Amino acid sequence: MAANKSNGISGDVRHLINDAVQTELANLAATLNDVKEPIDKLNFLAKLLPYVCSPIKPLASRGARIELGEEEF
Repeated sequence: MAANKSNGISGDVRHLINDAVQTELANLAATLNDVKEPIDKLNFLAKLLPYVCSPIKPLASRGARIELGEEEF
């Protein structure tokens, strides 16, 4: 029974964290508008990008050269 109580408490904490995150996400545009310094705004956006964009896999240097039409190197 102690395991069930522990899971209930961690579930409650998870719900509280989820509610807090959802509130912050709902206010994200206002939060971004409050950031005045351009460098701070760029840093803010750069930290969010991995959550909204797919990762880009780098090409091997040979693959990149072939793609650019530079097969001879």
